[in-house]
Amino acid sequence: MQIRKLIYLIIITAFISCSEDNDISVPRNLEEYVQVNADRESDSLIAFAATANASTSLSYIFYYPIEGATDIRYYEAESENVDANDFSKYRRKLLTQEDIFGGKLERFIRSSSEESWCIITYLTDGKFHKSNPIRLKNVTNSTEWTDEVLIEFPQMLEPKFTWTDGTYTDSNLYFQVISEQDDSFVSGTYTEEKTFQFYDLSNTIFNINEGEIPELLVDEEYTFTLMGIREDNWVNLMIQKSFVPRNLEEYINANSSSSIEEAIAFGASANENDNLSYIYYYPIEGATEIRYYETENTAVDQNDFTNYRRVFLSDQDVFGGKLKRFTRSSSEESWCIITYITDGKFHKSSPIHLKNRTQPTEWTEEVTIEYPQSLMPKFSWEDGIYLDNNIYFQVISKSDNSFLSGTFTNEKEFQFYNTSNVIADINTTYPEDLVLDDEYRFTMMGISIDNWVNLFIQKSFTVE
Repeated sequence: MQIRKLIYLIIITAFISCSEDNDISVPRNLEEYVQVNADRESDSLIAFAATANASTSLSYIFYYPIEGATDIRYYEAESENVDANDFSKYRRKLLTQEDIFGGKLERFIRSSSEESWCIITYLTDGKFHKSNPIRLKNVTNSTEWTDEVLIEFPQMLEPKFTWTDGTYTDSNLYFQVISEQDDSFVSGTYTEEKTFQFYDLSNTIFNINEGEIPELLVDEEYTFTLMGIREDNWVNLMIQKSFVPRNLEEYINANSSSSIEEAIAFGASANENDNLSYIYYYPIEGATEIRYYETENTAVDQNDFTNYRRVFLSDQDVFGGKLKRFTRSSSEESWCIITYITDGKFHKSSPIHLKNRTQPTEWTEEVTIEYPQSLMPKFSWEDGIYLDNNIYFQVISKSDNSFLSGTFTNEKEFQFYNTSNVIADINTTYPEDLVLDDEYRFTMMGISIDNWVNLFIQKSFTVE
């Protein structure tokens, strides 16, 4: 009987011990957890919090786990109205964790609109690490997310970043991260000033870099992330912006041994969507290294190629691949240029003025189609809202969108097979005959002298 009682006591004791270890089945506050680790050397850890973009009910608690960190824990106070340094008020919570910047930092994901205080802890060999209290201000001081940062290049591979405080001006520390497009970590630094140059540590007060910092590479896309942090470890400002070392002029100079030729390209806003633009271009056969370059804004000299930086956009075929177009999602206006390379030649478009907000493209079906001769339709149209069209581009395509003919005129009319008023074309073979009673599509773009499409007409027709 005594043996049974002893076994029972051992089982109960083990159960309570395991429950205390996870702080869930048997709650234990942070103060008790600190006491349990009193035999370890106390050390700090870096942690701060921010709301997700445009959300007051989703927060991220960022922390830097040094090598060997284990038993990483999140503790939260009962409410915001407690003494932030009274650790008996903090209880452990299990939140989802995820890596950021290739695992150089990690973050807890908190779904709650309630405000409070929180603390992160973890263990390393012989040490107990605890963050300073973090004030969760997700409702009263929601983090401002933006891409507003000035990026200059005193040297090609040494970008300088300068920013200003946003809505909240009480940030006292700024954390900068440079990362690659796959989110791999490059550099992480802290400054008290609102500027940082890669890789100049003269104004940094701390960094989380280990080993040699890799040099940036030309034409590779990177992301600059900036967090403006308050004294209570809340992030007021979150800036994220992509950048690419080497401007267009430097790229042109790198191809100075090639002859430069004109590339056909022009831009238009999507139908009734000023935040979406299409940049059309004609890639002649054999085109490689097709690139899109853009200025910071429109308040620049569009012919100064140092103002253009490469931007990575997705592109797709149009008219069966005879033309292609980049898709740009932004309400901001700027200038852009397309480049590509063929055998021994460097092709560059004229500057394209993206006027998606001030002069959005007008989309319509308004075109007159007549048949002076059978199988030779004549198309005529009028300018729409904007009257500064300089040239008109016409495309005839089949019902499956495959290309048949592409021509340019100065006049507001075009007749199929009649090239008397055609000033240029992109036809590499003589267009095949239209087929009686088959359906085709007519597309017309009215283009201004700055290569912006004012008028976009598309209409299907049946051949007579």
